[in-house]
Amino acid sequence: MITRDHLPAIGLGISQIIGYGTLMYAYAILLPHMAEDLGLSLSDVFGILSLGLFFGGLMSPVAGKLVDRYGGRWVMTIGSVVAAGAVLSLSRVDSTPQLFVAILLAESAGMFVLYNVAFASVARLDLSIPPQKSISIITLFGGVASTIFWPLTLALYTALGWQSTWVVLGIALLLTCVPIHFLVLRGTEITPDSPPRSPRPNWPELTGPLRKQGMLWMVISFVCSGYIMGAVMTLWVTNVQDLGHSATLAALAGAVIGPFKTVGRFFEMVVSRNLYPRVTYALSLGLMFAGFSVLLVVGFTLPGLMLAAALYGMGDGIKTIARGTLPLALFGAKGYGARLGWISFVQMGINASAPFAFAWLTQTYGGWWSFLVMALCLCAAIATFQLIPDPRPKASDTALG
Repeated sequence: MITRDHLPAIGLGISQIIGYGTLMYAYAILLPHMAEDLGLSLSDVFGILSLGLFFGGLMSPVAGKLVDRYGGRWVMTIGSVVAAGAVLSLSRVDSTPQLFVAILLAESAGMFVLYNVAFASVARLDLSIPPQKSISIITLFGGVASTIFWPLTLALYTALGWQSTWVVLGIALLLTCVPIHFLVLRGTEITPDSPPRSPRPNWPELTGPLRKQGMLWMVISFVCSGYIMGAVMTLWVTNVQDLGHSATLAALAGAVIGPFKTVGRFFEMVVSRNLYPRVTYALSLGLMFAGFSVLLVVGFTLPGLMLAAALYGMGDGIKTIARGTLPLALFGAKGYGARLGWISFVQMGINASAPFAFAWLTQTYGGWWSFLVMALCLCAAIATFQLIPDPRPKASDTALG
């Protein structure tokens, strides 16, 4: 049953659809065409995007600390205003420096409106539902961003060109996200030391040397599994075309990823909602790796391509939830926003190179080899995941709660 306390998560979920659609997924469609008009190569424009993601990552700890101190309402409202302005500015670029500044501003502002800040913001509210469930609801909505925005952006580009498409996207972000963030994040907030209204899982935190060890291996695993995220979002269509499929079919397969992100998140929220986040993360990595395995072996066929997109989508959808719930389970609620910010800073500082690196791989060796390296990144994530300590007593290692 949906209650008033579900509204913040639902509102933030809707804003994540718009936010990721305009600040991440639109690049896959528009940047190659912008490169042609600006006289740049594919690796040039995605190299600029990589730099934008890197500088955006520098803002993530700042955003997290601001949410911990002031709550998410004003952080996300102001962030969405700046993000909308940055997206609108992309419609006016006519040189490489202008493109760099616009993308830098857009990705920096994105750190104040996307998942990490949304997770920390809803965790600050005194609600009758636990933050883990709110995080699942937010990501349940956000999973359809690619489904909506890849074909929508392609249709807008075909009808209007890339300049007008950025204008439409910027206005959409401004008119939806600003009022949503201002309205749904009103309400009583809690501090980490105050008793919340919602029941919380009785999960023990890591202590002593295991705390540092857990953070180290968790971040390394997050980096390895997240390294492919920017590459998939920006190069999926290009790489799939290189496997022998048309641009329309590549976009259609990419659109399949979104619904199956939602399927994975719905499964986690309803069927496996009592799973310990460490188990949830392991499940996500297994599904993502299965998707790339299918893609590499039978991705040249239409059924293989669609199955690969579905498996990857389910795994990536569940991984997004684990990215928010695993740090909360292992390290607790105190300083949660800042912790997510620093994790994101490390991730994005390293992962920012992914669009450029994989664009270079695609240009030099082809889309199949680019996908192979993505699969190897997942292998590294699985290996380092095994080193994350489990703080639960040995007797309950197999328990779901």
